[in-house]
Amino acid sequence: MKGNESLRKEKPMNLIKRLFKKTHDEPDAPVSPPLKPREMIADPPASDWQEVSGYQPTPAEDYPLVSLIAAALGAECYPESQFVIRRIEKRNPEFKRVTLIAASIAAGELPDSQFTIKKIAKKNENK
Repeated sequence: MKGNESLRKEKPMNLIKRLFKKTHDEPDAPVSPPLKPREMIADPPASDWQEVSGYQPTPAEDYPLVSLIAAALGAECYPESQFVIRRIEKRNPEFKRVTLIAASIAAGELPDSQFTIKKIAKKNENK
């Protein structure tokens, strides 16, 4: 019981200091200020890198089906309108794969964060 009495008599500040006392004598590592998003991503030199497009042209054989579906969806809401489809593109599978991998790695490190991938570039192969 004498041990408990010494804890009760101890002042609260001394108890807190004892609980949070460092057990090793290593100096703290210097903390650098957090980086802003623009500082984290340096723009690569244009000559060494080529931007990967998020979309790529659709093959000509897919045009009739995609045009029919788009016109049917548009005509449902606006039956008196005319529709002109100028360009049909599909998602670039390379872009999709890289964004999925990058977002997965980032989410593993910071699970409560949200990420937006603005640009993907790959190194020119002919250099």
